[in-house]
Formats: sequence, C-alpha cells, structure tokens
Amino acid sequence: MVDLRKHMADYDERGVTVVALSVDPPEVTLPWAAKKELSFPLASDPELNIIRGWNLENKSVGDLAFHAVYLIDTDGTIFYRKVARRRAYSKEFLTAIDYWQAFKAASARTD
Repeated sequence: MVDLRKHMADYDERGVTVVALSVDPPEVTLPWAAKKELSFPLASDPELNIIRGWNLENKSVGDLAFHAVYLIDTDGTIFYRKVARRRAYSKEFLTAIDYWQAFKAASARTD
C-alpha cells in the first residue's frame, strides 16, 4: 500500500480512484494507515464477507486474504484482475490503466 501512496499523483492524473480493503478491523487499520500516510480510502472486512464472496481468502494462512487488485472502469467493467500471494506494484497497474484507456479511445474512434 505504501507503493500506491508513492504513485497517487500518477493515479490522479489518469482519473483513477484507489480504494484498499483489509481483513483488519478499523481500530487496527486506521492507525497503521495514518502512520504510513495513506491518502486513499481503506475499507475493512474483518468478517471476511467481501473477501470470501470474491473467493480471495488465503486458507493456507488462516483468516487472511490473497493480495488482489481489481481495476474497474466507471461503467463497472473489470478490465484488470490480479490475485497472488505477492504484492503487485503500481508500475503494473499503471501500464494496465494506460492500455485500457488507449483501447477505449481507439474503440471510440472506430464506432
């Protein structure tokens, strides 16, 4: 999440809203987020309702989630999904966003 913070200007210039979801309750997440100076919204799912609903529970580690990223367009289209045991980084997301935005712009010109 610190990597996301470092690249917030890159997301902002692309018109992207970043939201993070944690298994930790707010009383754990909020002080941690303040310490890390995160400027994007953090949602909390300590009951794992969303995490289980999206099949992201990492059962081999207990009540934890896989690292997951979904990039969703304003029309609700999921155009990028990554679920992994390791954290992904902004460069990967920004490349996917740039590709999607270029694809949409090219598609709009051919319609």
